[in-house]
Amino acid sequence: MEKPRRGHFSEPESEGESEWLATFADLTTLLLCFFVLLFSISSVDNKKFISIMNEVRISLGNVVPMAVEEKKEVKGDAVINLLPKQKTVATELEEIINDEKLSNSTVVDMGDEGALLRVGGKVMFESASAEINSRVHSALDKIIAMAHKNPEYHIDIKGHTDNLPISAGKFLSNWELSALRATTVLRYLLEKGLSPERLTATGYADTQPLVPNLTAENRSRNRRVEFLFKKRIKKK
Repeated sequence: MEKPRRGHFSEPESEGESEWLATFADLTTLLLCFFVLLFSISSVDNKKFISIMNEVRISLGNVVPMAVEEKKEVKGDAVINLLPKQKTVATELEEIINDEKLSNSTVVDMGDEGALLRVGGKVMFESASAEINSRVHSALDKIIAMAHKNPEYHIDIKGHTDNLPISAGKFLSNWELSALRATTVLRYLLEKGLSPERLTATGYADTQPLVPNLTAENRSRNRRVEFLFKKRIKKK
């Protein structure tokens, strides 16, 4: 051990002399995290965000970079959504038609007001018949269950036909056929426990075609049953 030289005096190093460095480092880290958080909730460029996060991870000792997920370019500002997507009447109806594989069926999303479900007439009924096909009972039961969970919605059932006149059978015209189909569906919903105050049924015959009745394919599209889910007006 080297002896101190005669006439040379060295002061002992103070224990608190370097403590401010640790405090300063903690403060710097907190500020860095704060600005990264601000950036993460307002960032548009996901690739740039991933790049910055990789630099932070490496500086903190994590040498494994984050994977960059390739996504389609999004125009305009994008905000990272931290909340799960909330189900709506429209999304629930879409799940039903996908699960039940209801062909020629679509959903029109009306936002907070509700949704419109269109089911092809051939799926619901046989030609010139007002008796519901048994294969759609499962889908109707799911629609009814969804309606029970959303009591704030009124359901208007609409029957539509093409413009071909009925030449035979018990129906005098498309008016009777469309009206009876709509009321048959309404009766099924009533039997499953839905309140009659929430239901209406109307036959429109061929007065509201989706496309011109010029081809067999177009006439098939126009033959349909619609379920209009619309929020009821609260009574004062």
